[in-house]
Amino acid sequence: MNPFRTIWLKIRSLGQSRAAKQEIDEELRFHIEQRVAENIAAGMAPEEAGREARKRFGNVQSVREECREARGASFGETVMQDIRFGLRMLRKNPGFTAVAVLTLGLGIGATTAIFSAVYGVLISPYPYARPGEIWAPGVQSAQGRQIMRPYRQDEFQAIAALPEFWEAMGTTPGGVLLTGEFAPEAITAPRLSLNAFQFIEVGPVLGRTFGPADVSDAGQPEPVTVLSYRLWQHLFAGDPGAIGRTLRLDDQLYTIIGVMPPRFGWWTSDGLWLPIVKKPGDAGRVFPIARLKPGVNPAVARQHLHALQLELAKSNPSGFPKEKFESTLTNYLDMTVASGEMQRTLHVLFAAVGFLLLIACANVANLQLARSTVRAREMAIRLSIGAGRGRLVRQLLTESVLLSVLGGVLGLAFALTLTRLVAVLMPGFYVPNEARIQINGYVLLFCIIVSMLTGILFGLVPALQSSRPNLSDALKDEGRGHRPAHGGRLRSALVVAEVALSVVLLVSAALTVRSFLALQQVDPGFRAEHVITVDLTLPSTRYATLSQRNQFGEELLERVHHLPGVQAAELGNGGLPFGGAESPYSINGQPGSESQPIIVNLVGVEYLKTMGVALLRGRMFDQDDIFRSDRLAVINQTAAKLWPAGEDPVGKQLRVDLLKGPGGSVLVPSNSSPDVTVIGVCADTRNDGLTSKPRPAVLVPYTLVAPPDRRLAIRTDANSASVITAVREQVRLMDPQLPVANVRTFKDALLEETVQPRFTMALFSLFAVIGLALATAGIYSVLSYLVSQRTREIGVRMALGAQRNDVLALILKDGGRLAMLGILFGTLASLAATRLLTSQIELFGVAATDLVSFLGVVLLLSLVSAVACWLPARRATKVDPMTALRYE
Repeated sequence: MNPFRTIWLKIRSLGQSRAAKQEIDEELRFHIEQRVAENIAAGMAPEEAGREARKRFGNVQSVREECREARGASFGETVMQDIRFGLRMLRKNPGFTAVAVLTLGLGIGATTAIFSAVYGVLISPYPYARPGEIWAPGVQSAQGRQIMRPYRQDEFQAIAALPEFWEAMGTTPGGVLLTGEFAPEAITAPRLSLNAFQFIEVGPVLGRTFGPADVSDAGQPEPVTVLSYRLWQHLFAGDPGAIGRTLRLDDQLYTIIGVMPPRFGWWTSDGLWLPIVKKPGDAGRVFPIARLKPGVNPAVARQHLHALQLELAKSNPSGFPKEKFESTLTNYLDMTVASGEMQRTLHVLFAAVGFLLLIACANVANLQLARSTVRAREMAIRLSIGAGRGRLVRQLLTESVLLSVLGGVLGLAFALTLTRLVAVLMPGFYVPNEARIQINGYVLLFCIIVSMLTGILFGLVPALQSSRPNLSDALKDEGRGHRPAHGGRLRSALVVAEVALSVVLLVSAALTVRSFLALQQVDPGFRAEHVITVDLTLPSTRYATLSQRNQFGEELLERVHHLPGVQAAELGNGGLPFGGAESPYSINGQPGSESQPIIVNLVGVEYLKTMGVALLRGRMFDQDDIFRSDRLAVINQTAAKLWPAGEDPVGKQLRVDLLKGPGGSVLVPSNSSPDVTVIGVCADTRNDGLTSKPRPAVLVPYTLVAPPDRRLAIRTDANSASVITAVREQVRLMDPQLPVANVRTFKDALLEETVQPRFTMALFSLFAVIGLALATAGIYSVLSYLVSQRTREIGVRMALGAQRNDVLALILKDGGRLAMLGILFGTLASLAATRLLTSQIELFGVAATDLVSFLGVVLLLSLVSAVACWLPARRATKVDPMTALRYE
């Protein structure tokens, strides 16, 4: 018979055993009745015809079993028998079952939880149609710096028209001020090309999305908007009647035409989407993405894109790198937050839980091997009365799979809790806002598959060994209890493997802990205590001029200075305390490195006081410098090193291209010049994050450049809550329609810098502790089993004069040898594993071969192993010689 048909029949028999049995019985009865009819037709009496038919047909039961076996019908019944017997055996040994299920539950649960994160963040992070087919154009400078840059709208149209692209869409980041019938609120509002929703193929849950038809007679898009699900709930409490209503955004009415699903979050998960308004030249810039036409090779598309961008660079040289550049075409999944550090971290964590699952399998395999010795007589009897070895292996594997399935059920419950913990610990800014970390159908299927494979993995070797017992010894009553059990070396090897894997996990966890502690000790260069920041967005319609924006800033600072509890206040851009705008620069007519532009911070008089940063030489701005918008600058130490060695930058000129005017809604004086005079040097701060070295930075008066978005930083006394309330009131008095948003402290900003290392440390530590507990249990179980097997030997030794200390040393020596071998092999494996770890995730201030981490793990495992060895060894010293000599 075709082997595939045989397999199919066996699978089908799992649910059709009774029907198949009836079908075979009817067929056999039909053949016998036909033979009887033939005999009667030949002249036999009915009784004689029946006897003759049954005699010639043979043993009906044997024929029935042969037919069932040929059809695979007996397979389902046999499997059900194995399952029922396996469940009885597990109920008969509740202690063994509980330990094995708990062990497997920990391993399977941890693996399932991390897979839920891998699936949600890496495999299916977006609800968009075919996200792996989306590509983003960009440029790469000669220094290798890749730039995903915004293009002018005419450049975007030229890119979209490339014959290799099937379709392209554009996005312009932005925000709007919501006023009117709602409380003033700043809302994230990306602008999309009219074909955007058709491009990503995600429909609304309510209403419709805008499209190419939403264009007015003047050629501009209609004033329509699509809300995110969260904003719909926030503003309208989920009322379907929101469709058709209007919102006043930046003092213009927009009609709500649709609401997107909860998981949709293109550039915002709690804002809204507007159509891109056509603007000439640099006024309107978009970030493009595209889909390639079927059959188009990305390399070919990149070549045509490069030829186009060379032409675009000729007509717009300021929009492209000054030096030679290459064009890039990056897959969307490789450029989003689902890639990079979080991707590498999840890969490493998935490998870690793989180690944990192996430890759990080794532990349960050890328990199975120990149990197989107890069942050796049972296996011998079954073999003696005709059971085949394959039948025994299948029975034992069925019991193992039952254990793993029960462990999987417990593991799923554990995974539900651990998944919530992973979702809470995982830093939101490293994860796509559309990603969902949860137990879904795919994760459940993964859990089932892992459970089945785990049962086969830990059960196969014990099953093979148990199916070939020494019949002579096993059938003798005296053979039990004093003969060395089969598999002693294998059990020892499994314990060594458990300890070694635990060492790898513990060393990795120790490195992440040491890295996190080192990061906690980093001096950020500023004093974070009692500093709060708030964001303000000035509507371009009501604050259309530079003087209006600067006047607002001056009045706000004046009001805030007089509030109780305020020690200093500072108005700048987004670079407080990290980041800021970036700009090309030049010193003494020599352009700076294009791969590392200078950070530009817009500041006021009290910047240094608010930040707690020291002025090293020169002076800081005074109030007149700010009012006059003098073209002065203070630089940090790292920027001062950009001048030739020995040259004092104070009094020198620095050219900052951003000061010419970044364009868009950012305003600069009419006589704007990029040149500023350096008047002072301040101390460095970790302006690019705690893990990065300070970057060159220049401070200029906030009145030189006026973006609509401002950040107010306030150094307060201990009661910052009352200060925030007072600031809100002052802003309301100045402009009732201006919201105060994103209130947070410098402490919060520092905490965000450690979220990713904390996430990695917490999970590695959890898995390492579980692995250590399982390895300890493995050592204890093996030694306990060894003591029980050697009870008679220990009794003889003690009867011949051995002291309790001698017995204690004997058992400790056996256990200590296994532990030390495991630690040795684990340390060697860790040397390779930690190099892989440091190549995948960033460890701050800690080397892959950190001696403290390795020594700490060796000492910890040695101590824990000593305790695990001492407990069974102590029990061995309490063996009574007379009782032991009569043992079985």
